Amino acid sequence: MKLRNTVRAIWKRENRPCAYCNQTIDWTTRNAVVDHIKNRRQYPELAYELSNLVVMHRACNTKKYYNEERNDDRPQVGYDGLTDAWR
Repeated sequence: MKLRNTVRAIWKRENRPCAYCNQTIDWTTRNAVVDHIKNRRQYPELAYELSNLVVMHRACNTKKYYNEERNDDRPQVGYDGLTDAWR
């Protein structure tokens, strides 16, 4: 938990944008999550490396998971959390 707080503090102090969509992060909400650049399941040795952690919007984190990390035939999910079939 401390490492995540450290990462958030650095990104907030440096006013960095979302690592996924490059848009501004609203730090007044709980909308920012810390994510691993390289998946911790595939690279467990990097799980606690500061250089492998980024901050992104919660919605971007969900989209990244569904579109990049989950390797199956299910439809991709948009920023709104919906698939094309639901739009």
